[in-house]
Amino acid sequence: MTVDSTADLLNKTEKSLLLSVSESPKYISEVSSATGVDKTALSNAARKLLGLDLVRISNEITISYQLSPLGKKYVKQNLPEITLINMVKNSAKMGDLKNAPLEKQELSAAFGYLKKSGVIDVINGEIILNMDKIGKINSKNDLLKSISNKEVPSDTEDLNDFIKRKIIEKSESIAERIEITAEGVKVIKSPNFGRNLVDKLTPETIKSWKGLEFREYDLSARPPIPLSGKRNIAKQFISNVKDTLVAMGFKEMQSNYAESSFWNFDVMMFKQEHPDRDIQDTVYINAPEPVVQKNILERVKQVYESGFKTARNNKSIGYARKFDDKKSRVLIMRGHTTATTFRYINEFISKNKDSPAKYFSLSKVFRNETMDQTHLPEFYQVEGIVYDDNLNVSHLIGYIKEFYGRIGMDQIRLKPTYNPYTEPSLEIQAFSSKLNKWIEVGNSGVFRPETLEPFGIKKNIVAWGFGFDRILLLKLGLADVRLLYGGFADLDVLRNVEARKLFDRMG
Repeated sequence: MTVDSTADLLNKTEKSLLLSVSESPKYISEVSSATGVDKTALSNAARKLLGLDLVRISNEITISYQLSPLGKKYVKQNLPEITLINMVKNSAKMGDLKNAPLEKQELSAAFGYLKKSGVIDVINGEIILNMDKIGKINSKNDLLKSISNKEVPSDTEDLNDFIKRKIIEKSESIAERIEITAEGVKVIKSPNFGRNLVDKLTPETIKSWKGLEFREYDLSARPPIPLSGKRNIAKQFISNVKDTLVAMGFKEMQSNYAESSFWNFDVMMFKQEHPDRDIQDTVYINAPEPVVQKNILERVKQVYESGFKTARNNKSIGYARKFDDKKSRVLIMRGHTTATTFRYINEFISKNKDSPAKYFSLSKVFRNETMDQTHLPEFYQVEGIVYDDNLNVSHLIGYIKEFYGRIGMDQIRLKPTYNPYTEPSLEIQAFSSKLNKWIEVGNSGVFRPETLEPFGIKKNIVAWGFGFDRILLLKLGLADVRLLYGGFADLDVLRNVEARKLFDRMG
């Protein structure tokens, strides 16, 4: 196509946009303010110019944070963490928490954070305050005030905690930056660029069409087609991970996306008022209640309410609180693949207690998350479990290091953490030479006896899991998960990314 014929393909808005960026690159919003043309119309024009190779478009993402109504309340009053610390300073027992001036959700979130951060500990039912770590709470309070003052915070664990608890609202805006190409400059210089062509038919133009010049449409044009296709890079890595686990002796578990709260939470001893069950985190389905196997439900309820006597004559007291059957029958989009793991424990391991077993799953899970660089409302999760005689934490660490080593991640370290369904629990971290820091890549542990007692299992089961998409980003050297999926996916990245990176060693 010649420069002159290309100029004839442009309408008034497209020519105006091309002229606006001829001197220097500009944002769509700038051009809209200067010309009065609607942003949507300019954005459509930009894509037409991009298709003709007359401009380049780059997206700049701006992230901002605002206090939610809950955050504004905490700025005026105190964070629940501070309220709880003030109670503990005067000595407190677990039973005293029911008198805390906090909602159940606030109390649960604050207590969980303080315990995970080492600010408090519980010994024989008494809550102990670690004075050396109170500074962590003061820093959270300072972070809240800085956001209130419109300051831009750094990306920290505290910030992510506030976002998850809906204390802070995170929003993103995408600015499209338009830059003219050499071909675009040639088109502007074309004598045909100044022609006033009619590109829309109106009653007036139909009545008085003589003497008017109409814009031409190139009906013979064909879009560029890649010379060859290839498998999506995520699908390739899924195959690699599955092959690795099968080679280690694991069998794949099959499952459904929709699950009851019983299998997603209750069998794992999540408290029924646990913050993960809140609608802000879990995707609930408005559908008939699923049927829950009555004998298993009753055994889980028994352990939850009053515990059981262990083989070592120790007494597990459970949670010493009432179990609500109705909460178990709520249908959700599963929040983790461990729901499938416990179904397999019930269907296979509990009926073959003398046989060792290794299972894995690699499938999608769903969270009520705001989409950003590292979060998606649906994502892949990988999980592996081992059942055998005399398993302990050393075996768990061995499986973890062997697996991650086989997928090219040699620098692995583990640190203690807290999970409702494993004890001990270990957070898995990997060192990324690309980011030059240690990052969390997974979680692991030994299933608590309380989770296995309803199935009559006395041996240990060790398990580990990780977010598949985060590992994939690290392997490819990318920073934004949206480049790989959905409407934000970058087709150039998907076409040009080198599959060999999936096999590169990290660290």
